[in-house]
This record gives sequence, C-alpha cells and structure tokens, in this order.
Amino acid sequence: MQQARSESCLIGSWTVSTVEELAPARSRLQEALCQGAPWQGAPAEPAHRALLQNIVLAASELMANALRHAGGPARLDVVLEGTGITVSVMDRSPDDPPVLSPDRELGEGGFGLQLTLRMADDVGWYRTTTGTKHVWARFSVPTPPGAAEDPAGTETVGGPSETRV
Repeated sequence: MQQARSESCLIGSWTVSTVEELAPARSRLQEALCQGAPWQGAPAEPAHRALLQNIVLAASELMANALRHAGGPARLDVVLEGTGITVSVMDRSPDDPPVLSPDRELGEGGFGLQLTLRMADDVGWYRTTTGTKHVWARFSVPTPPGAAEDPAGTETVGGPSETRV
C-alpha cells in the first residue's frame, strides 16, 4: 500500500446553477485533475485514465442530481486526500437525502447515483447545521505497476458524521 499523506489538497471547486453549465464544469474538472492529481499531467497508466473518466462522470452525475432535485446552485469540491480523490457536491436541500431508483425504466433517468456507486470505492452524504447537504464519492488512486509499496499501510482521514448510500 502507498503511504497516505495526512493533509488534504483542494484540486478544484466549481459552482453550477444550470444544466447548461455542466459540460464546461466537466472540462474544467478534467483539466484540474490532470494538473492536481498524483499522476501530474495526462495520466499514462490505463487504470489512471479510467479513474479520471470515472471521477468526471460521477461528479457530473452528482451535480446533475443536485440541480434536478435541489433546484441549484450546486458546488463541486474535488479533494486529494492521501491515496484517494473525493468529489463532494453541495446543495441547499438538506432535508432531501439521495435516493436510489432501482425500479425506474431505462430512458427515465435516475441512474446517476447507481453509476456513482458502481464506480466509486465509497459513496455517502451528510447534512450540515448551515442548511446544506453534501453527497460525496471517494476514489482510490491505484498504485502504478512497479511502484514501491509501504508495508505500514495507509492512514485514513476522517470527516464529518456521514451516511453511506
């Protein structure tokens, strides 16, 4: 395992108010991930390229959900924490927890949270006392082949009281 850093590093933060703002936000997120993620630049490893695509897709889906269900605006924060990347989408609808829609027909939408659950290592949400809700997804960054592993393991960075989806 790679040794995790105990500090967090904000890769970027974006606010979207309309669905039309999602595509530019995805582009800015991808650029920021290429600059601020552990691979520094366009990821060379296939696993890192797939991870980058999954992070961008999950962030986009969570932002779209916030716009659809909370009415916008939504703020996306992307943080590098140790050997992982966390995306967190904040909206102003703390009383509406994220809900899976397993019985929805194809074409009716509602699969963003399910996609995120399949791509991310962990997904959850929490509400704050300031009237916001945060839905987050954590992605582990795979160790490149041949990279040294630390037998001491990794350190987990704790967060606020959270509910797993």
